[in-house]
Amino acid sequence: MSQELIPHPNSQPTPLAASSKGVQLNSFAEMTEFARSVANSGLAPRDLKNPEAILVAMQHGMELGLSPMQAIQSIAVINGRPCVWGDAALALVKGHPQCEDVIETFERGQGDDVMQARCEVKRAGKAAVVRTFSIAQAKKAGLWGKAGPWTQYPQRMLQMRARSWAIRDAFPDALKGVGDAEEVRRCAKGRRRRRGSSRH
Repeated sequence: MSQELIPHPNSQPTPLAASSKGVQLNSFAEMTEFARSVANSGLAPRDLKNPEAILVAMQHGMELGLSPMQAIQSIAVINGRPCVWGDAALALVKGHPQCEDVIETFERGQGDDVMQARCEVKRAGKAAVVRTFSIAQAKKAGLWGKAGPWTQYPQRMLQMRARSWAIRDAFPDALKGVGDAEEVRRCAKGRRRRRGSSRH
């Protein structure tokens, strides 16, 4: 017999312990109760549409070392795939005991298209991992000038793309294969557009 993931709304709520670090969740029942409370509050990110999605985000966050609220704010579920937002991924890498430094800079050559973001990640005992992402690459990928963040904050978006590649290659153990939310969302939108155009 299968069990409901979320207890019935009329069931007795599970008392939750709290400390200076927030609510302490020590069982599946406590996690489901907390997930339902977050869903009912209306304050969950729009990617987490129901208690089940919130619960999955919390579980993935726990595996990455995030607290429940950090997980809810940092994990996005895109096409059923849990992903992490860029700033949270950077925090996880910087919190890793073998992380020596993450250095992010911009480089400019001849012409605007040569400008690129550069991210260098230094891991103890390993050669530094350096990844770059340029305006030319953004144009080739159809990102440059695109409505939204790529128009409003183009340098920031270049920075985030270079960072994503560098930290994922240098610290796959810290991120445990969880994808970059911004990149996964863009790929998902691209697939939807291609499917839509193929129908005409």
